[in-house]
Amino acid sequence: MSNVQTSQRQLVFKILILFFSLPSVLAAQADSLFRAFVYIEKIAIEGDKKTKTGTILRELEFAVGDSLPTAGLPAVLERNRLRLMNLGIFSEASISVSNWGKEGRISLLVRVSEGWYIFPVPILSLSDRNFNVWWNEFNHSFKRLNYGLDWSQLNLTGRADALKAIAQFGFTNRYELSYRSPGLNHSRTLGLESSLSYSRAHELSYKTTANKLEFLKVRERWLIEQIVATVTLISRPKLFKSQSFTLEYRDNLVDDTIAHALNPDYYLDRKTRQRHFSAVYSLTYDYRDIRPYPLKGWRAILDIRKNGLLTSDDLQIFRAFAEFDQYFSFNKWLSLELVGKIRSSLPRRKPPQSNNQALGYGGNLVRGYDYYVVDGLDFGLLRTSWHLRLFEGQFRLGKLMPIKAYRKLPIKVYLAFNNDLGWANDPHYAATNPLSNRLLYGYGPGLDFVVYYDKSIRCEWTWNDLGEGGFFLRVNTGL
Repeated sequence: MSNVQTSQRQLVFKILILFFSLPSVLAAQADSLFRAFVYIEKIAIEGDKKTKTGTILRELEFAVGDSLPTAGLPAVLERNRLRLMNLGIFSEASISVSNWGKEGRISLLVRVSEGWYIFPVPILSLSDRNFNVWWNEFNHSFKRLNYGLDWSQLNLTGRADALKAIAQFGFTNRYELSYRSPGLNHSRTLGLESSLSYSRAHELSYKTTANKLEFLKVRERWLIEQIVATVTLISRPKLFKSQSFTLEYRDNLVDDTIAHALNPDYYLDRKTRQRHFSAVYSLTYDYRDIRPYPLKGWRAILDIRKNGLLTSDDLQIFRAFAEFDQYFSFNKWLSLELVGKIRSSLPRRKPPQSNNQALGYGGNLVRGYDYYVVDGLDFGLLRTSWHLRLFEGQFRLGKLMPIKAYRKLPIKVYLAFNNDLGWANDPHYAATNPLSNRLLYGYGPGLDFVVYYDKSIRCEWTWNDLGEGGFFLRVNTGL
């Protein structure tokens, strides 16, 4: 037999081997590719005594029939566990693989522990902007305390909705009724919030001088009365994106002494009453891991407000606000928080001084300037914080805690290093307020305590660029 014939037979033999082995090779490759992903065959839920199943499933990034990368499965399950905790209605939540079947088909088990949904919380609050102002500038007078009842019914219908009623007495009277439902439709992409409140007070901050609020107090009569009604429609077509549109009505009445004698610019032109409708549009992208105390992820907020929808309204101001928060987690111990905020207002003419608030109100604060307010049409704020985790543990309270869902007390402790920069532009009232139109700087360390996932206590030692410093306490109950 010639060499040519031998070579031809060997070639035919190799082709036959390849032909018959091809299916098994392809099957092996398919199996290898297949096992790179897992397929969700079933999702079971335990512990949802009141919460609707759809409420839980809506918060998950995956559903039955979806595929997930096998290598990234633990991270996906943990991220979605945190999403369930962010609902604010569970004291504990876990997601695990309950069954790993053939061909990468898995069953997931979601376990939740429902928290205590009725919170008749007694009100014992300060009438001042923060704890340090009350303690140092008003000699921690108990006469400046508010008391009453803040009654909250969370998860009212099992759809993560909430009903709240407030009856507050003391230094400031306030009565409020509000309802929030995040799931109006079957797919839970539309939500509704509404509230009606009435408040009145014997004391009023009527003017800002030297970046300090000036107060008038008259026990015999109410210096200000306010009625506020709001309706908000919320759209959340995707898990991380939400939009809202709010209609608001305000009716404010101030005492003659304020408008005629002490500050004619309070509502401008010595007016004692200010009534107006407002429309607010908000857009939010929220990719944070733990909303009460984020360690990684980001959030972006755009807020556009028009005060004065009718030509007859007493207030005509257009404002645009933007915020971007970025959180970097370098490892399980160290993280960095960056928060940037900016706001601008139109028109540029003089606004009522009561509507000229900028830095020092609410969360728009340069730490270290807690005793001051900086008014203005516009402001910018940059806050940075390094967080070093010192401790993470869980304590069992046993029968000391009558509510079973809260007998496990998780605590995290962080060492924080804070640096803040802020600036407020006030073209109309800056002559008597030297902190306006200049850069403000505050810095210092702090100890942050996070308990029950959504409650935090921040103990901060902060200094500002004026050379002033002190200890500041900030408490967030998560309600």
